[in-house]
Amino acid sequence: MERKTKVALILSLISPFFAEVLSGSTPPLEVLTNPLSFPFLWAYYGAGVLLVREAWVRWGRNYVRLMLLGFVYGIVEEGLVIKSWFNPEWPDLDVFSVYGRVWGVNAVWAVWLTIFHSLMSIAIPIMVVDALYPEFSNERLLGRRGTTTALLAFGVSAVVFFVFLVPYRPPAVQYSLTIVLTVLLLLLARRVKREALFKRSIPRGHPFVYGFAVSFALFFIFTAFPHSPVHPVVPSILGLLGALHFYSTPARLDERGKYALAIGFLAFWFVPYDIILEFNGVRGEALLGVATFALLAWKLRKMKASEPKV
Repeated sequence: MERKTKVALILSLISPFFAEVLSGSTPPLEVLTNPLSFPFLWAYYGAGVLLVREAWVRWGRNYVRLMLLGFVYGIVEEGLVIKSWFNPEWPDLDVFSVYGRVWGVNAVWAVWLTIFHSLMSIAIPIMVVDALYPEFSNERLLGRRGTTTALLAFGVSAVVFFVFLVPYRPPAVQYSLTIVLTVLLLLLARRVKREALFKRSIPRGHPFVYGFAVSFALFFIFTAFPHSPVHPVVPSILGLLGALHFYSTPARLDERGKYALAIGFLAFWFVPYDIILEFNGVRGEALLGVATFALLAWKLRKMKASEPKV
């Protein structure tokens, strides 16, 4: 297998592995007992992250651009394909079915899932693979045939999810406006020039801690606030500001710092969060999450050891 193909394959696999399996959305036992679940997720997430990365490398590796492309992916998945933005009976909503539901849209849920997918499904997998295979970080991974295959995989899996996942018809006006929003964000991603939206960043020596803090803060904002009297606008704004600041950070870091930032973000989900899921009956989650984090942390330690000592 050509090395570039291997890198593309790894990226396509870790996106659904991070965002679905290790987030608890598609637990390990479900992957084992329902052999069709992960292949469909792989076709959708894997093709999506590869297509986003191709656009990002082609248009310029700007992290604000990566954020916007990640937002586009999140909107397409949750808004246009599985329609959880609109469906008040979507199984995962819980309190979000009433908290922040405005004009037929689960608005706070929409903001949270857009941020989550931008990071967990798109940006973090790309940053991890860039660190593992730095020689390909500025190269496109797909040729013409690979791009066509990814588009077909994404399109077919999207149609399957749209038609068969939940039989729900979204409101026409809101759905149409979501399409418009998607196109506008895609155009903005193509044109954006700024590398960072915040001038101040974290101290360069603490990207891991910062990544963990952002991850925990986002989880807290979108878990605690919806169960409080806080107005729905507050978590939405705080979450977006957190995401904007996170994406303003990589431009000021070296390659090891970017990787530390990425696995710091993953650390919260793979260790304490997965352990909590295990205690709540999601079998295999803690072992898989902690083992994956240990492997990623070992790579960070190896990168640090290989740096020339000053």
